[in-house]
Order: sequence, then structure tokens, then C-alpha cells
Amino acid sequence: MRERTKELLTLLARADGYVTAEKLANSLAVSNKTIYRLVERINAAHTEPLIVTSRGKGVKLLSENAAAPVKPVMPSGHSEFSPLQRQNKVLLTLLFKAPYYVQRIQLFAAYYVSDSVIQSDLTAISNLLAADDLKLVRDHTQVAVSGNEENIRRAINHTLERLNLFSVTSISEFSAGATGLDKFDQAFIVGEINRIERTIDGDIPYPYNINLFSHMYTLIMRARNGRWAEADYQMTPVDVQTARDNAVLYELAKVIIGDFDRYLVTQLPLTEELNIFQYLLSIQLGGEASQLLPMAPEVSAFTRFLTDQAARRSHLVLDAASLTDLERHIQPMLNRLRNEITVKNVWLTEIKKQYGDLFKVIAQALTAAAKHFRLAPISADEAGFVTLYFARCMEEQDRPKRVVIMCTSGQGTSELLRVKVNKYFPDLVVPAVISTAQYTEDNMSTWHPDVVLSTVHVQPIDHVPVLLVSALFGDLDRTNLRHILNDQVEAANAH
Repeated sequence: MRERTKELLTLLARADGYVTAEKLANSLAVSNKTIYRLVERINAAHTEPLIVTSRGKGVKLLSENAAAPVKPVMPSGHSEFSPLQRQNKVLLTLLFKAPYYVQRIQLFAAYYVSDSVIQSDLTAISNLLAADDLKLVRDHTQVAVSGNEENIRRAINHTLERLNLFSVTSISEFSAGATGLDKFDQAFIVGEINRIERTIDGDIPYPYNINLFSHMYTLIMRARNGRWAEADYQMTPVDVQTARDNAVLYELAKVIIGDFDRYLVTQLPLTEELNIFQYLLSIQLGGEASQLLPMAPEVSAFTRFLTDQAARRSHLVLDAASLTDLERHIQPMLNRLRNEITVKNVWLTEIKKQYGDLFKVIAQALTAAAKHFRLAPISADEAGFVTLYFARCMEEQDRPKRVVIMCTSGQGTSELLRVKVNKYFPDLVVPAVISTAQYTEDNMSTWHPDVVLSTVHVQPIDHVPVLLVSALFGDLDRTNLRHILNDQVEAANAH
């Protein structure tokens, strides 16, 4: 039931307005009654309704209540959290407040545990901190975290990951588990993300929206609860050149930090400006927004090495369009690796299940590429995203060829031609039988044919070959069509 709840919230978060219960039920493979039961359960668990229903319209997620807190559960003599959850929640509080001390009794008051359990938890927390080069400092009554800000931020991300806050698909889900985040903070962060989307003229997709929201959440909590030394940081020549190469995103980062300064009533250091900038560089931008990220030379080199490694292991070769799309993914991925920005892939289990062999090939190819370019190890989550580009290409190469049939009127002779094509080429798909008046760029982009069979002479559109044939589709016509289709297959395998 919990999984269904998450799936319902994800569908509603992606929808623009009301969605009928029937459509939601079909998407989740449940009944309409189950949809309404899930809505009641979600609303009952929050102080304000997250979802509204309207007769004749369906249901809709209320964005203004997305930050509504979960109703508190009264203590029942034992903690509702597992020991690991409790330890990580306590650790997160300490990290947000570093380097300030916190009373031990205050840290553990909500968990109703004994002194011996507290001591055991603090030992476990100390070990977790050591993994990020941080130290737990404690005296008789209070504890604190000691270390530099870079390691503290890294430890916060690791803690959020252990709390599964990166394993969500919507901002509202992340907010529900984010300690100390109120609805005003959430509204502010969402507003900043909207500002970014307006500037790049596009949406920030999952999982980059979760990562960006998490970073801004961490920034608010650190600025409000803790303190860090404002190092006299000067931009390196690499920083300066990267800012020049990505001027739109760098200016946007400065605007965002200016908004944070005003919201938090403080003056954040230059490092925070650069941190936001690095997160913006780590987002995969689509469409025209991708032009904001000029392609770095190492991206093409990495992509070529990766595709060569994959081809050796799987004999799968990307076409030009898929290769371009993959490069657009690789560029921000490399930025994430350099800046230790992790992403979570909620589809990873399904990817491994559906494309298991291909995933292993891509994971091995990425491991080889990371070693060759002296990069940090590339996670399975990242490998899962890259696998999808090769899977799409694999499915495209396996798809049946498509043929559009055309004559002057679109009737009679072309229908006869369709029958002949189906008889001699039963594996071909005929998405349309058209007249010359319907032979337009828009229609061709809709049908995606590999070849056009025409009884009249016309000029090719978008380089799709046109084969002039007889309505009787004789031997010579059939031979010519086979040659065109075979040439396309050979060309695809040669790339």
C-alpha cells in the first residue's frame, strides 16, 4: 500500500490539474475505489489535505499544501524508528548544527531510549563521521561535530541517502521526510527552482530536481542552525574559464545566492555561489536549453571511448541522434563526478530486470572509461541511466521498417499497392496511405517512415528515400525496395 501511495503522488505531481480516478486506476492497475482509499489515507496522514476531489473532474494535488507536515504520532513507549534510522536522524541534526554543541538529552528526547542505547548510538555515529573525515566531540552532557565544511556537506548527503530521501520521485515526498523544513522554506526553494526553469526555458527533470532541492535544503539548514568558516576563497583559473564558458548559468547562480542572502538575512560566501553553479552544470538540460552548456572536448572523448567499449561487448552501435543525446547526458554526469554530486535512480531495479545483460555491459564499459580518464568510480545508479540510451537504440534497431504509400489521390491505386506490399513484405509496417497533398514535413515527422513508395514523382523530405513504383508493384519494384531496405540496415551496422 505504501508503494501505491508513492506512485499515486508521483502521477499527481506530474499532472497538470485534475486527473480522473479511472485514468489513475488504469495507470496503477487498481480499482477506482482503491484510488479514493489512497487519497483518504494520504489526507488523513497530514494536517492539511494534500489532494482534493471534484465530481466530474477527478483528483488533484494541492501544491500549496505540499509542505503540510505529517500528523504527529504520540509516543507509545517505544520508538517508531529503527536503530539505524534513529542514528542517522540524530547525526543529521548534529551535522546541521556543527560546530555547535547539542545536549544529549535534547538529541534523543524524541526516541525514548536508555543511556546505554544512547552510548551505543553515539559510537555508531562516531564511526559514520570518521568515514567522512569528521570527528564526534563529546563531554559529559553534550556532543558536537568537528571538521571542515566540505566534509560536513558530504556527510549530510550520505546521511540523507541512508535515510532514503534521494529514493523519491517528487519534491513533496522529499519534503515530507526532511527534518526542520517548514512550508515557507519549501515554497522559497520551489520558487528558486521555478526561477531556474524560467531562465533555461525548460523543466528540471527527475532526479536533478531532487538533487537541487536537497542542496538548497541543506544550505538553509546549515545557515540557520550552524556556522562555517568563511574561507578567503579566490576563484581559480579553471573556475573563471568555466564561468565564462557558461555565463548564463553562472549569472543565474549569483542571482540564486542573492535570493538566499535576502531570505536568510545573511551574506553567504563565494563558495556557495560556486556550489550552486556546479549543481546547475550537473543538470541534464534538454531542447534549446542544452545550448547553455557548450560541449567540452573531454565529453566527446569519453563518449567515444564508452561507446567503443560497449560495442566490443555487445555489438550495439548508437546512431547519430542517440549518440548526441548520450553526449548531452555524459556532460553533466562528468560534472557530477568531479563535484561528488550523487543521483539516485528509482528505476534501477526495473532496468536491471528488463535489460540485465545490457546493464552489465554498460556498467563494465563505464568502469573501463572511468579508469581510462582517471575519474571516480561511476555508480550503478548512473550506469542505469546510461543503459537506457543504449536500450532505446537497441529497440530502434530491432523495430520493423515503416513504409508510407502515396499516389495522386490516396485512393484506389494506393490501396492496391498496400495489398501488394503486405503480400510480399509482411514484416513491413504501413503507417499511412496518403495523397500527394498529405506529403508534408509535419506528417512525415509523425509517421517516421524509412521509405516512401509513390506512384508519382516527388522530392524527398528529411532525406527519407522515395521509390517510384507501379501500382501493380512488379518484380523490379520489389527488388528495388529490397535494395533500399538492405542498404539502410548495412549503413546502420557500419556506424
